[in-house]
Amino acid sequence: MAGTGIALAKDIPSKANSAVTDIVFEYDANDFSTYAVRESGFVDVTFARNTPDALYGEILTKLKNHPDIKGVLAGKGGPGCSGF
Repeated sequence: MAGTGIALAKDIPSKANSAVTDIVFEYDANDFSTYAVRESGFVDVTFARNTPDALYGEILTKLKNHPDIKGVLAGKGGPGCSGF
């Protein structure tokens, strides 16, 4: 049983990464966002600087409310996206 805690700890970033990937795919956001998942399950995400506020807010809310994501640090400081 001693290894169970280690296995669960390794599962945290995997679950968070899967959640972020699903949400990014749902919004077809690969072209205007980048992200990194920390070992703790927290996510750092950067959106294109010209991402529409409504879309930014919607994706951010979905990320923050996902049970497998422990927290989100987000911003709109990435390179502009020609799709907007």
